[in-house]
Amino acid sequence: MSTQGQRTCAVEVSPREVDAGGELTVTVRVSCPDGFDLRGQSVSIRNQDGTALAAAELTEFDGEAYATSAFALRAPLEVGEHTYRAVLAAHEKDGVSHQETSTEFSFAARPHATSVNVWGLPSAIAAGERFRFKVGIKCSAGCKLTGRLLSVFDDEGTQVVAASLRDDIWPGTSALYFAEVDAQAPLGIGDHEWHVDCPKVESHVPHAASMFTFAVKVVNPPDHEVTVEAFDAETQTPIMGAHVLLHPYRGLTDERGVAKVRVAKGRYKVFVSGFRYIAYERIIDVAGDVTARAELTSEPEGQEDYR
Repeated sequence: MSTQGQRTCAVEVSPREVDAGGELTVTVRVSCPDGFDLRGQSVSIRNQDGTALAAAELTEFDGEAYATSAFALRAPLEVGEHTYRAVLAAHEKDGVSHQETSTEFSFAARPHATSVNVWGLPSAIAAGERFRFKVGIKCSAGCKLTGRLLSVFDDEGTQVVAASLRDDIWPGTSALYFAEVDAQAPLGIGDHEWHVDCPKVESHVPHAASMFTFAVKVVNPPDHEVTVEAFDAETQTPIMGAHVLLHPYRGLTDERGVAKVRVAKGRYKVFVSGFRYIAYERIIDVAGDVTARAELTSEPEGQEDYR
């Protein structure tokens, strides 16, 4: 039996950086200086402790090297750089032997990224009033985030509320976990920059910290009620679901075409818009309760605004 020249192997890994516990794709390519057919020979992947994690056979030849089919490898949950070995087992066939050989390859495991969003926030909040909104957090790998803690901070860096994510996910999503938050508006009139802080998690499946900034618009407490009546100018029928804006106050018309919006004393541009209608605008002065009728004209055929 003769011992031939050392086989050499190279490892292709994709991606080089992956979520902790995520999946890597590995292909091992082996060449022999003596030109022997290496198909059927076995390659194993071993971690730092020498534990075998996966195995594959050389099945393909591209004219220069023999290769395994691409196979999956699970990254560890520990964050950081990891160095594994591809081990080509010793092999004997037809009087020819090859000694065991190996090569190292590296990849990085990173914490799972999380994205934060805020919705359901009132367009304007009276100074000092309590208000509610929702905070949602989603993991890049779709992990279950039930019970994960989050905090809301005001523009002075003071924590105004703490909450934890509910067990259920937001309807229509695959992995958006959320919490309903109750907070109190500042007393200062104007725009305030708040943020949601979601700290990192290092135990079990690691997740990176994340933050989301949002605006809290604080206005004077409303003094009066503006009633807006939206009607079709041609048919004189009420328009349901029309958007009413007296910046920064908003409303939506009901089945009677009526929206009631509480506003502070002052001058406002009333803006009323509805699907397939030309937007209506007018200026009103509010010094008491006011009723404004808005007759909307249908858009010409073929010019509907689908925004």
